[in-house]
Amino acid sequence: MVTIVVGIGYMIGQLPLAMAITRSASDNPDITKSTLEEFSTNPDFTMFGINSNMGFALLLLMFVGALTAFYFIFKPVHDREFKTLVNPYSKIRWNRIFQAFFLWLFMSMILEVVAYFLYPDNYTFHFQWNTFIPLLIISILILPIQTSTEELFFRGYIMQGTGLTPLYKLLSIIGSIIIAMVLYSSISKLGFTNVLDDSVLLIIIKKTGLLAALILISLGLNYFIITIVEGLKLPQDHFLMKRTKWMPLLISSVLFGLIHAMNPEIEKFGFGIMQTYYISAGLVLGIMTIMDDGLELALGVHAATNFSGAVFVGYSGAAIQTESLFKTNDVNPVLLLFFFIIISICFLLYMKHKYQWGSFSKLFSSIKDIESDDFMSEDIITL
Repeated sequence: MVTIVVGIGYMIGQLPLAMAITRSASDNPDITKSTLEEFSTNPDFTMFGINSNMGFALLLLMFVGALTAFYFIFKPVHDREFKTLVNPYSKIRWNRIFQAFFLWLFMSMILEVVAYFLYPDNYTFHFQWNTFIPLLIISILILPIQTSTEELFFRGYIMQGTGLTPLYKLLSIIGSIIIAMVLYSSISKLGFTNVLDDSVLLIIIKKTGLLAALILISLGLNYFIITIVEGLKLPQDHFLMKRTKWMPLLISSVLFGLIHAMNPEIEKFGFGIMQTYYISAGLVLGIMTIMDDGLELALGVHAATNFSGAVFVGYSGAAIQTESLFKTNDVNPVLLLFFFIIISICFLLYMKHKYQWGSFSKLFSSIKDIESDDFMSEDIITL
């Protein structure tokens, strides 16, 4: 129920963007089907005569819609305060959010400087007051809504919601979702959602309808698999009946990767390497969430990552196209993944020492074996 309402909010948030593109396309005869295809792989709003900052703000509105819907549907359905998605304590630990944000941003900038000295010709500097200041304001005020929405949903809602779910149900869920995503990708390549005479709004409606149909197929397949397994009447000590922490971590990370499968970076750099990056990012964010018994560090890190890409260093073909201070002419996805792994290890080890996390073996503990005040052990959501 909550997931459906959040999806509806997300789609409603897309309407201003869809209407702006549709209006520009109808007013400009030079905008053709090829322009729309190019935009899908390189979301540069200037193709439609839309200011980059305005396009950036319109793009973020879909997350405003999703977060608004999420906030208002959560408590009526689950009878819990929305802030319990962040941690089980009485207050949000804001100092952790800001510490994570500035530390991750600082470490990212250090690695970017290293990359600059290794490949100086790959960077171009671009600065204009009239575009940079509005970009900075949007990135400070609105961009965190996008990152927070993703964290609250994946590392908060999904990970908590799967925390007390038996392993066989989790395996069924993730298998069904992967099948649905593969079907979506295959059908999209056939051109069903990108017909020559279709308007931008009609294409979006078709894609949304197709995705909704595949979600229903996924739910049906999931129900079928669970029914079969439950008919086997497995003993409670069977490994498929266990409730672990690593599986919710893995599921939320894979879903985080799959939800980014439609990003333009996938087509530009390749599905394998970019999915490895996104899933790795989900794992790192999930690890710090479990180890710290709260979402604050992940909120700060995710915000810092997208803030850096929007304001400081961007590249052509990225999902976020802005007038950043620097533009890279070419991105090496393997080097990007390597740098991410390095900074993640350093960050996790520092936070482990700073907050006295204890052993990372906590990630592989059974739910019934952990302490009662642990983040994943109480107030678990049933999806």
